[in-house]
Amino acid sequence: MEKDVLTKLNMKSRNEVIVFLKSLWSEKPQSCPICGGQLDFLHKKAKKSNCDWICKSCKERFDTIKILNELNER
Repeated sequence: MEKDVLTKLNMKSRNEVIVFLKSLWSEKPQSCPICGGQLDFLHKKAKKSNCDWICKSCKERFDTIKILNELNER
């Protein structure tokens, strides 16, 4: 599963994914790892959450908890 996540996110190592996730959780998102676009909160109103992000360009959704779980599966 870990290789699937790395491939999907265009990253070479587990540490790159962890740094990416930590940046999202601290609400300092990096650019989209797939297309380089800008990431934004998926839920912006009353349910503002730093766990769900969406790329404005390619519309890819990043559910950080799901990504972390996939990364930890073996």
